[in-house]
Amino acid sequence: MYDKYIYGIIDSSNENTWDIPGVDGSSPVDTIAYQDLSCVVSDYFGEEFGAMSKEEVVRGLLAHQVVVEHIMKKHTVLPVKFGTVLTTSDEVRDVLSQGRQQFVDALAWIGDKVEVEVAATWDTGQVLREISTEPEIVQARQAIVSKPEQQALVERIRLGQMVKASMDRRRDSHREQMISFLKPVAVDIQPNALVSDEMVMNVAFLVERANQEEFDSRVRQLNDLFQDQINFRIIGPLPPYSFATVEVTRPDPEKIEEARHLLGLGENISEAEVRRAYRHLAAETHPDRKPGDEMAKVRFAKLRQASDLLIAYCQGQAESGGSLLIKIRRLKNEYLHFVETGV
Repeated sequence: MYDKYIYGIIDSSNENTWDIPGVDGSSPVDTIAYQDLSCVVSDYFGEEFGAMSKEEVVRGLLAHQVVVEHIMKKHTVLPVKFGTVLTTSDEVRDVLSQGRQQFVDALAWIGDKVEVEVAATWDTGQVLREISTEPEIVQARQAIVSKPEQQALVERIRLGQMVKASMDRRRDSHREQMISFLKPVAVDIQPNALVSDEMVMNVAFLVERANQEEFDSRVRQLNDLFQDQINFRIIGPLPPYSFATVEVTRPDPEKIEEARHLLGLGENISEAEVRRAYRHLAAETHPDRKPGDEMAKVRFAKLRQASDLLIAYCQGQAESGGSLLIKIRRLKNEYLHFVETGV
């Protein structure tokens, strides 16, 4: 028995076969249609993705991304999260049925836009040499020389903290300048983690296709502005991985029960009841009403997550008996993240 691996969702009712292999390297990629939408899929005979080695995950991630970007050449594609596997074609159609309005709205929004990733790096050795000439750093280093060993150790730790703080200030200033310069020609931005001291900026930009040339030109202007002291790398155009990725999961009974309890709901719930309960509790627990309470934001976020989970669960109950939960989320570009971090 084989499963169905899902790559993305397109606005087409035609069931086609694509001339490209799937994540297992052999199964052809085709589509499963429902009304005016289709899922891009392939048969999958492989092992659980969680049991794979890092090398196997990287190969799978790359194959997944190659398929999505191949489809992007002919269709607007709404990416589906890497590793999404369903059991049957009927279950794939359940996804299209259950999430149809979400998918239609998202496809309309991203239809004329692409993701462009911009990473900026600097030479940390050069930056440290520049920091070493700052008066405060020079003074702190000179003070260490005359200190006893134990006290000198404390001063060295303090010096290291001063150097790091100076580097962070420079990085923050540069990144703010870069984002401010690029943001006017972008629709949205999604900051990604800085995974090393060499990285100054790592940001995904959602750009109108018509503005892509201007966006690229602005990156080149940044390169001139920083006089080649910072290296800029542009990756794209890409599908909107970081801004609208479909996540399909199976409900966890324990998490559903926990969410019900948090919203004060019983066993039998409806979407309307969830929304009413959330609005009532959100009004009572909003952080603006809890000044000085550091945990208020955490509790409010958990309340929102519980509401989102139960709404998705109720929608799933109506369409697929509650067997699937569907969300469109802002997610990092998983392949690029894995290549940069190894996790």
